[in-house]
Amino acid sequence: MTTTPDAVPAPNTAAQASLYQRLRGHLAVLKLHDAAEALPSVLDRAQADGTSMTAALEELLSIEVEATEARRLAGRLRFACLPTPASLEDFDYDAAPGLDRKLITELGTCRYLETATNVLLIGPPVIVGSVARWPHSACSGRCCD
Repeated sequence: MTTTPDAVPAPNTAAQASLYQRLRGHLAVLKLHDAAEALPSVLDRAQADGTSMTAALEELLSIEVEATEARRLAGRLRFACLPTPASLEDFDYDAAPGLDRKLITELGTCRYLETATNVLLIGPPVIVGSVARWPHSACSGRCCD
């Protein structure tokens, strides 16, 4: 049986229907919206596959955790006010020959955060348009992860 996120699996008894509605209510009160949305499909799959309650609960909570982490990352990136989405993998080092590729790659690991090391980037404010800001944006984006 295939369900949409809004469909409710057919409970066998009135007690099961009541229990299901209470479960949906608990998820709503706890603001676990993604888990509540996935509940019907997780329950259907668990029943069809004979999955244990523990495995079904883990699947349901992992859906909520992934959605929460995605929202948090999006919020951190918004709060960082980075000028453009950037990644070090897409950076054109040929456009800025003065940059040390090894140093930029090392900064991209964000290891300096673990060691609480200060990093100061100095140099001309603009190198070939926005190329100078690209490594900064890319490293800042990785720090938000």
